[in-house]
Amino acid sequence: MTAPILNALLSPEAIAVVGASRKPHKVGHEIVANLINAKFEGRIVPVNPTADEILGLRCYPNAATCDKPIDLSIIALPSASVLAAVKDSLNAGAKAICAISAGFKEVGN
Repeated sequence: MTAPILNALLSPEAIAVVGASRKPHKVGHEIVANLINAKFEGRIVPVNPTADEILGLRCYPNAATCDKPIDLSIIALPSASVLAAVKDSLNAGAKAICAISAGFKEVGN
């Protein structure tokens, strides 16, 4: 039996991409595009407070406003925004979180 967190991380049914972007070549855009191109069979939930749609998928202003459970939240934001995104993802019921960010070394402990 696999632990629920490992299932959420390795075999998620729903992935939120917090920091999804409409701009090609931005990390958040590329993550959404890669999930689509890889034919991810679960739900892809782009999260961006200023977009209604990204790559044909309905966009949510934050993870907690998503109408269905999220297994994995991938956070692609600057370091200053990651903690709030983690809290939002936990409020959305995310069982696993992956942060893809830069800038943590410069902010100290």
